[in-house]
Amino acid sequence: MAKYPYLPEPRFTWPDGRRCAVMVCFDVDGETTALSEDLTLASRMTTMSQCEYGPNVGVPRLLGLMKHLELPATFFIPSYIVEHHPKMTAAILSDGHEVGAHGHLHEKLADLSPGEEEAILLKSLGILESVTGQRPVGYRAPWFEINPGTADLLKREGFLYNASMMADDVPFLHDNGLVEIPGHWMLEDWEQFAFNADPAWGFIPEDCEKVYRLWWDEFVAMRDYGCCFVLTLHPWLSGRPSRVKLLERLLNDIIDTGDAWVATGSQIAEWVKGEASRRNEINFDA
Repeated sequence: MAKYPYLPEPRFTWPDGRRCAVMVCFDVDGETTALSEDLTLASRMTTMSQCEYGPNVGVPRLLGLMKHLELPATFFIPSYIVEHHPKMTAAILSDGHEVGAHGHLHEKLADLSPGEEEAILLKSLGILESVTGQRPVGYRAPWFEINPGTADLLKREGFLYNASMMADDVPFLHDNGLVEIPGHWMLEDWEQFAFNADPAWGFIPEDCEKVYRLWWDEFVAMRDYGCCFVLTLHPWLSGRPSRVKLLERLLNDIIDTGDAWVATGSQIAEWVKGEASRRNEINFDA
């Protein structure tokens, strides 16, 4: 009987012989966490203040950590938040991070017609371009849920990648050439830390030691299989002090492996696009 660990061939080829890719994502939902559920929650001061903690306190704290670690991240931001927190958005870009599209008011796409979905996307793109001076190339659907026509809509509007599906643990291509960088719920902080009494959100928050074990064990296994580790965090949750320290510990341990490529969504998507082109899987100029 074999007594050494099973180490399969990696599922994907990553730059410089790295064993896996790591994408750190911050979904800066801020006030849209509540407003997307019910606009009348704007008068619920404590609920709104918890949401505002993300852009006002969590993001600056997390930016400080990422600067200290010298690591890039991808921030998916609803355009409502970009409008209402332009200094926060500017700070993210100033530190060299990527800003991706994430709806306007964090709308659930399943509730929208194709025309409504397109109108919201175009509105959010207009705001993002106006505030940041850049057109985003990455998209994450609110609640990760896309519609049958979303990939084609994103392709028409010039997006390079989507980060909303969960069909794999390495990036893959949609039929139209759009890159998909899949995630999954286990690597999301909402399931671990979210809580609000009324309206009721989340569960009893987990302790950081348990969450560290959950995420570290998944990283180790995904590294063995050559996967893409996509960690999705919300600054109103993971910007709290003990959770920032949790993230620092996790990322330091990931760096210490020496064979993880920490990259933004666009960097990963460009690599995937290049690999597919080299293997002649798709003609990206078509």
